[in-house]
Amino acid sequence: MISYGKKYYFKGGGILDDVWDIPTIASTSSERIGYPTQKPEELISRFIRAFCPEGGVVSDFFCGGGTTPAVAQRLGRRWIACDQSRVAIAVTADRLARGALTLEGGMSQIPDFTIEYWGVYETRRLTQMPEAQFRKFVLTCFGAREETQTAGIHGYKGSVPVWVCHPDPKQEVTHKEVVAFANAIRRTLAYQQANLRDGIMLGWAFTPEAQQTADQLRERQNVDVNFVRLDLIRIDSPRFREHVASLSTEHADYLNFLTFVQAPRVQVGYKRLSPLTYQFDISDTVITNAGAKIINVQWDFNYDGKRFVSTEGYALGKATTNITYKFPSTGVYRVACRVQDDKGGEGLWVGEIRVK
Repeated sequence: MISYGKKYYFKGGGILDDVWDIPTIASTSSERIGYPTQKPEELISRFIRAFCPEGGVVSDFFCGGGTTPAVAQRLGRRWIACDQSRVAIAVTADRLARGALTLEGGMSQIPDFTIEYWGVYETRRLTQMPEAQFRKFVLTCFGAREETQTAGIHGYKGSVPVWVCHPDPKQEVTHKEVVAFANAIRRTLAYQQANLRDGIMLGWAFTPEAQQTADQLRERQNVDVNFVRLDLIRIDSPRFREHVASLSTEHADYLNFLTFVQAPRVQVGYKRLSPLTYQFDISDTVITNAGAKIINVQWDFNYDGKRFVSTEGYALGKATTNITYKFPSTGVYRVACRVQDDKGGEGLWVGEIRVK
């Protein structure tokens, strides 16, 4: 866009006055989503079309209700959207999903995007990592270096071989895995030439047979396998707080940076009011963050188990605890409810309902 005096000329033609006459979003407009800082799509569209070519990238680091990525998606631009509020991210993702592109044959396609929460390790994601990625992460935390050339040995801490368990916390280390690790140690040059017989196994839990096998190997002076148990420690626990406090120095008091956010425990009750019509109640939901209150409730009455897409009219529910919904027909529906508090906590409830 090039300016001459008080008029603005778009490249390719067209003249705009120095005042853009863009009306506010009407209260009855389908564009209005209820987010307090929502901007008119026409305003954002004009900026994007003026300054970003098709196929370009649009960034909005205070995306709020998601107008920028929604408009960018529709105009064929790639986008990056950020916000410190989980409510903003939830509303933005929901808006993008509900604004799915219509394909031939009437089918819809949800835009391909991902959501990342930076600065937080989620237990669920850690335990669902691919084995190689999980082992590398654990070795780094343990202060060991990764080993990829020696079968049966995953890393070394100093000169001591290290073995790392499966990501699933429910899988115990077995005696067969202890024997296999001991055999791998015996094949190393350090064992054969320098008589280095120690080994470390990192695992969530160890079967009694695994412990017996390790004791027998130690008694025979073949290999001294030591067990180190991995533990999932809640970041809001006194144990974790003590650990972080121990890292503090006179130059940096890390304890002052400890702010933990916990997910609410969402509880949903429901009852049939009339054919196809049900009332849902979340008043039994427990908010676990001290001093927090519910600020957003969203509902998906046809949840596919993959991506939460709120049902029309239930995208930004404020703190409503009771709602009524009429299903389109009888059958079994999977219903999801997402609850967020003003401290950043977010919880999801999913249940199946047979609608009559």
